[in-house]
Amino acid sequence: MSTVLLADAVEKWWSPESGLRPVTFSLSAGEVVVVRGRSGSGKSTLLSLLAGWTQPDGGSLTWAPELAAVADRWTGIAVVPQVLALVPELTVRENIESAVGPDAVHEVDAILQRLDLMDLHDRFPDETSLGQQQRTAVARAAVAAPMLLLADEPTSHQDPHHVRALLEVLQEVAGSGSAVLVATHEPAVVEAASHRVDLLA
Repeated sequence: MSTVLLADAVEKWWSPESGLRPVTFSLSAGEVVVVRGRSGSGKSTLLSLLAGWTQPDGGSLTWAPELAAVADRWTGIAVVPQVLALVPELTVRENIESAVGPDAVHEVDAILQRLDLMDLHDRFPDETSLGQQQRTAVARAAVAAPMLLLADEPTSHQDPHHVRALLEVLQEVAGSGSAVLVATHEPAVVEAASHRVDLLA
């Protein structure tokens, strides 16, 4: 498996008491890796660093050559944040299509079916539940076939059936050659992970 990212003693501090303590790990294509830690341990901060939304205060991030340039990381990384960032003026289908274009009908239809969203495809995000919005955000990231998919608590509003469906989608993304990093407390996702990154509070 090819290495997508090496993180060496990466840290970020928002105050002397709040931030991400130094953490070292690697991500490889084909893996689903789980980030675990208590509230305040820096899970969301770590994903923000990897997404390029903020910069570390220490340590280093070494990217695969295909992602080494900032512009390439912007196109090669898909993110499912806790604040789901769906476009309110677009329907469920259009939000998913925004990652691949309207010609990818088969791929979009397939993931709408997989995540029980087909009957909602023409609704706007505020016309769907938080759990449905969460599945829409995962679907949008998954169809993009990124080199790296980052997901922050992507099953937090799901029942067990939909937890399994989302996990299967994330595993298939990894199986297609992506690296998948998931911040989660969900036991089913933790159990299925290739390996885990444990953060210290």
